[in-house]
Amino acid sequence: MGWSTLGTQFCLELAFGVFVALACVHRSPLGVFFFRLMGTTGLIPVLLAMVLPVMSGQATRTSPFVLCAGLALLAYPAYSGPVKQRTRGWALLLAVLGSGAALVLVIGAEVETSGPLQLAAASFSALATGSVAGTVGVAMVLGHWYLTIPGLDVSHLARLNRVTMVAMAASLVALALVSLAFTETLSAARTPLLGPWGLFYLGTRSAVGLVLPMLFAWMTIESLKHNNTRSATGILYASTVLVLIGTAVSISLQDSYGVPL
Repeated sequence: MGWSTLGTQFCLELAFGVFVALACVHRSPLGVFFFRLMGTTGLIPVLLAMVLPVMSGQATRTSPFVLCAGLALLAYPAYSGPVKQRTRGWALLLAVLGSGAALVLVIGAEVETSGPLQLAAASFSALATGSVAGTVGVAMVLGHWYLTIPGLDVSHLARLNRVTMVAMAASLVALALVSLAFTETLSAARTPLLGPWGLFYLGTRSAVGLVLPMLFAWMTIESLKHNNTRSATGILYASTVLVLIGTAVSISLQDSYGVPL
């Protein structure tokens, strides 16, 4: 089986989410190794999204989405190296914009739309899905960082946890918008989205991938009120697993219905 466009989209979603998360904590005193580790975590899916489509013949080295993703590659030395906070912030902004633009371009080529509103809804859904996966994963790693920097202020983790909640809420809104924008497409599918099986997978996507992690994010807030970073990290670990399951179901739904859900 060759490389698929959905694989490219999945990689760009993860990369976008990681860069968004790092942009939210770039001023935190976490040390160079943290940013190098997480920056590389964001870079790897970017490289896969750039190289594998070209190798499989689905794109060329000058394809617009490849060039946009290349911005995140060019910024890597700055957002992962021993640089000033301001420099890292600008580099992460470039990475967010590059990976986000690449993702939107891939969505535009993959999703059959009848107008700009449908494209906007589909793009918003994919960006929100990536933001949830990336921010929750980085928050989980950040929670472990308190074991190596015991005196680190919990406000850094609390701030990123709030970002994850915003991303989850945005993803739920995006699900509703896509369902409205593509009503005819979803209803005309071999297995209608509002049929028993469609609702089962959509329910799994929303309940397991978004609603339960939102509940866990609230539990994380309560743990951090007592400076209990270990409990918060354990909760975030469980949340990361749920979010990744939800993201996988999202890709599966798109494979069935042709739109990001």
